[in-house]
Amino acid sequence: MFAVVSKSDGFPVSRSAGDDKPALVVTWTSDAKAKAFIASKGIDADYKVVALTEDTLNSMAQALGCVAEAIDFDSYPEQ
Repeated sequence: MFAVVSKSDGFPVSRSAGDDKPALVVTWTSDAKAKAFIASKGIDADYKVVALTEDTLNSMAQALGCVAEAIDFDSYPEQ
């Protein structure tokens, strides 16, 4: 699984779950699909694709201000 994060602070692309629930980190099934998403949005200069590893999860948690175990994920709807 892959996520898209801000190059400046590592904050991940998220989707609001609503009802005052924490936002869900959006994931993709492949590096290529995640890169295609950021290219289609014109944000590839500001965002990068990262594989979900222990290190990247910890970095995202730090950016989000929580522990890695508290992060919930949501798969990007792919065709």
